[in-house]
Amino acid sequence: MLKLTREILGCIPEQEGINGVANETTNLDQLQKSIAHHLKSKRFLIVLDDIWKCDSQDQWKTLLAPFTKGETKGSMLLVTTRFPKVADMVKTLDPLELRGLESNDFFTFFEACIFGDHKPEDYEYQLAGIGGKIANKLKGSPLAAKTVGRLLSKEFSREHWMGVLENNKWQNQQNNDDIMPSLRISYDYLPFHLKKCFHIFPCSLKIISLRM
Repeated sequence: MLKLTREILGCIPEQEGINGVANETTNLDQLQKSIAHHLKSKRFLIVLDDIWKCDSQDQWKTLLAPFTKGETKGSMLLVTTRFPKVADMVKTLDPLELRGLESNDFFTFFEACIFGDHKPEDYEYQLAGIGGKIANKLKGSPLAAKTVGRLLSKEFSREHWMGVLENNKWQNQQNNDDIMPSLRISYDYLPFHLKKCFHIFPCSLKIISLRM
């Protein structure tokens, strides 16, 4: 909670006169007062992207406390998450559920992610069947199609594609919407110096102040 609140304060543009000392404090109440002070006369949009965890309604209400003190109407909070339990906990309106693409459309898109406009001449004979089996594991997700498609495009060989298809990460797939194995497999094939660039955070956040 403290870390995320500090990140929220850090997202407010510098020209709003944020006190740098306040941003470094470990006092949650002080951080929230600073946020409330700098946003109280502003109309704002807050985006909390890809929330993985929220322990309780009380924790959620505490996080949002500084944003309830504004003097301007029309501010909005937008949350995205892949977990229905989180959506049910934080929602004030019915959630909008994004589903995967239909199978035919998805496979066309998946092939475009791999080959662009030019398929190898022996694709239908050598690789199409393997590609179809991999596509079925991606659950219609455009993100997974782009990620795994780039991986397959590195080498148009049966051995490489079978290595992706038979990767044991697929065994960890939890449900019909789970695309995390697809992303983990792509991560495994990255060079070591690129793997160090990735860190997992509970969510990413942006605050946009709207001057009216």
